[in-house]
Amino acid sequence: MDSPNRNPASVPVDFDAAFDRSFAMASFAMNRFIVDHMLRVGRHLTHDDYESMVIWGVLAHQNIAHLLPPGSVPSELLNDRGRLDGDKTLRPLRLRDVVQITRIPRETVRRKLEQLAQDGWVERQGDGWLICPNRAEPDLREFARESMRRFLAAADEAQRAIRGGAEALTGQRPKGQDTAGL
Repeated sequence: MDSPNRNPASVPVDFDAAFDRSFAMASFAMNRFIVDHMLRVGRHLTHDDYESMVIWGVLAHQNIAHLLPPGSVPSELLNDRGRLDGDKTLRPLRLRDVVQITRIPRETVRRKLEQLAQDGWVERQGDGWLICPNRAEPDLREFARESMRRFLAAADEAQRAIRGGAEALTGQRPKGQDTAGL
């Protein structure tokens, strides 16, 4: 595992200066991905209901967060289909926790969770809520695959912009780095 203080070859030594020099381009690449992703998720998952999208996203993350500590190794957690294996179970999230995380009013969260449950995206278990893992197959998996492709392309574009900022500062290309990608 990489040390948090390690500087990968793709990150300029003076990242802050390189970022400041390339701010507009790097930010544009990042924001274009975020907005595009939000629009795609909204259309796919919740029919442009962005509060429901945020609530579902919080559940999707919080239901499995206890299983994915920093440095987790996928082969120890997932089966050959990329799903949680064996005794690894989702942890329900209480309504009050969803409210606290999202800062969406309690009654709105309750109503949105009920609608998501009616649509088959979430289910109530005890005093908490879970995403419905079976709903992820197959179209949500394909959606995530395409999202990852777009994310990696945006990351590459942002890194090229920042490397360009570093080159502008020093007047030369940093050693060991090309401009074609990671």
